[in-house]
Amino acid sequence: MVEATRLAEPEPLLKTTWLDACTLLVPYGTMSILELDVLERMDKVLVDDRAQCFRDDAFGALRPHVRAGLLTEQSLYGELAEVVAGTKPGRERDDERILFWHRGLATTDIALAHLIVERARERGLGTMLPYR
Repeated sequence: MVEATRLAEPEPLLKTTWLDACTLLVPYGTMSILELDVLERMDKVLVDDRAQCFRDDAFGALRPHVRAGLLTEQSLYGELAEVVAGTKPGRERDDERILFWHRGLATTDIALAHLIVERARERGLGTMLPYR
């Protein structure tokens, strides 16, 4: 389940009770739509950058949870890189509920930019500009 809202202020629109066993939840919005009890339902919470998610000056889907002390260094399962590198297991049971909170993956930006360029080429759109 990917949440991609663009709210002006946090508003709990996604109900924790809607999250079935085996859900992978990826909140993408700047402002949270998650209820505060959502972490109680998760088996694992992963982030892309541990230090960045605990900075208080940043926005993000779990910011209210960090500020309320519901997501801490101790309750965080780990970073995505640890799962990818095999130093921590990812999904270990079919019924696990996992939340992945990313604060910004450059690889996502690159993949999206590539897709936009390819679609523009296919349609004969855009103007190529010299880099230097």
